[in-house]
Amino acid sequence: MSRHVVPRRWKSGMIEVGAKVFAYVQASGIDPTGDTGVANSGLIVGPSAAVAVDALMVPSMTRRLVAAIKRTTRKPIAQLINTHHHLDHTGGNRFFRGAAIVSTEKCREALAPGFPPLSLLQRFMPKFAAEFAKLQVILPTVTFADRMVLHDGEREIQLWHPGFAAHTVGDAVAYLPKERILFAGDIAFLYVTPLAFQGHVGNWIKAADRLLRFDADVIVPGHGPVGTRKDLKNMRDYLALVRREARQRFDAGMPAEAAAADIKLGVYASWSDAERILPNVMRCYQEFRDELDQPMDLPRMLAGMERLRGAASTHACV
Repeated sequence: MSRHVVPRRWKSGMIEVGAKVFAYVQASGIDPTGDTGVANSGLIVGPSAAVAVDALMVPSMTRRLVAAIKRTTRKPIAQLINTHHHLDHTGGNRFFRGAAIVSTEKCREALAPGFPPLSLLQRFMPKFAAEFAKLQVILPTVTFADRMVLHDGEREIQLWHPGFAAHTVGDAVAYLPKERILFAGDIAFLYVTPLAFQGHVGNWIKAADRLLRFDADVIVPGHGPVGTRKDLKNMRDYLALVRREARQRFDAGMPAEAAAADIKLGVYASWSDAERILPNVMRCYQEFRDELDQPMDLPRMLAGMERLRGAASTHACV
């Protein structure tokens, strides 16, 4: 198991991570009530225009992001990159009117049917329930299959899709080779428990291994603090631990809920949203059964996560 110190607080807001390259980090540390829906964004300022990476979720979030962008640069946003279709990265697309929205083909396909039902969103993320009715799906206007390069003056922004489902079917990262900066989207969760309810855990490990070979000094994750390859390796090791332990319990005939409660997470138990082990185990079980084409039973998942969260709270109070 990967041994590491789990930060409780970290820098948030608009953070310059390279020359005219910024990470926008919403959370400032691990939230005991959960970090679901609280994603990161990015800003790359070029000679005549800028590129944004992800649009966040509900209007209050994206309005704060847009205000932070305007305080940082007067350049217009020419392109908005959607790293995948989940609404905590695409819900704010409508606030980037005039920008070409760029994503993988599979991201656009996954976003096209719309966001999940309002009642499900409100149960899953009750902190933001009042704003979900204001969401509006705006689809990407420029798509690519596996690779695409945006040229902005002398700067190159390389967009890469792993070629298979990892966190989602349509993940993309944005890599700046000259600056050695990687916007990893949700292929990287740093010190926030990864969530694979629409993913393929085995392939996600492979995608993380590939990102670890990128020549990047700075990794901006989809969730958590700005980090390095060492931090990404910690997340990769979490996924490997869960998959390995889930396989043993699957082979022993243990139900997914029992397996999730039984797996010892060690240091990973102190990452926020540790109850996500249940959807991660459920998704591993679907992988082992070759049933990843079937959607997860979300009500069952949510009920099980609520039980795990309650058990963790009770244990913490004892």
